[in-house]
Amino acid sequence: MQAPLAASFTHLETNDVFQQAWSLPKWNQDYLQITKGNFQGRLSDISLGPIQLFRETMDKAVDQRGQPWPNSMAFGIPIHIEGDGYWCGDRIEPHSAFFLKPNSELKFKTPLFSDIYVAVIDHELMCNYADTIEEVDIEHLCTVSGAERTSPQLWNALRTSFMRAFEGISNNPAAINDANAVQALREDILQTLFGGLAALDKVKPHGTGQFVHRHIVEKAREYILSRRSNPPSVLEICQELRISRRTLHYAFQKVLNINPVTFLRYLRLHGARHELLTSPPGTLMISEIAAHWGFWHLGMFSSYYKDLFGETPSATARRAISH
Repeated sequence: MQAPLAASFTHLETNDVFQQAWSLPKWNQDYLQITKGNFQGRLSDISLGPIQLFRETMDKAVDQRGQPWPNSMAFGIPIHIEGDGYWCGDRIEPHSAFFLKPNSELKFKTPLFSDIYVAVIDHELMCNYADTIEEVDIEHLCTVSGAERTSPQLWNALRTSFMRAFEGISNNPAAINDANAVQALREDILQTLFGGLAALDKVKPHGTGQFVHRHIVEKAREYILSRRSNPPSVLEICQELRISRRTLHYAFQKVLNINPVTFLRYLRLHGARHELLTSPPGTLMISEIAAHWGFWHLGMFSSYYKDLFGETPSATARRAISH
């Protein structure tokens, strides 16, 4: 079975452990409730083709057995737990991360109460991204299933990033149907995961060669501006220039004192502003324009927009209407 390519967002509340188990897309699993009482659960799932991010909440201890789709890897953190839980035999701490290597069975005894985030990534995508964008080795990671403690700072950074993904899609569900927004969200999740894996010493950097920073920036700018109406992602820039994200970042910082993510964001914000100013009244919603320019989180789009232009998107739209 291959991971489906269509993007989707689902949220439901359950009152049966079987319903909870059957409701998670792209997993084959069996749940056994092992504490007494009426079961209550919640499940929110963002499926982005080769990437899945879900949040699962259960108010009873459950013995889980299951597997995601073939050739995928799983990573997760607890949001809140009460009681002892064991992921592949390792005890889950309040500030911890847990892993499931490709094509292995998950054995998870959940705590009495559990609320967790889990990201599942296609193995080939992970390897390609690690090799070409991050320039790191994930060979060791592909052999690991278990859990380990993290620092509160790292745990909070991961939790906040995953929370924003759900918040953004919940507040602007139409973004899940926009290819630019979906691609931006995929890359945000990958960058979050690799940042966490690097902090946990789960990935090792390759040796990098010497690059002329000005040449990199000029080539990147040339490529970006050739696609001004549909700005490329950082991933696409790195693939076009055949360099790692780290190398691209370092070159932009050295030459422009700004990172490539911010440079691209400014370009996309200018595109959104132009569309707000030139769209006929009532033809497009601000949320549609934001999604078209790759902003899947409407609140963050408004914040970025006001920070750069000194006014809100709605103020720009009103000004356009008045002209």
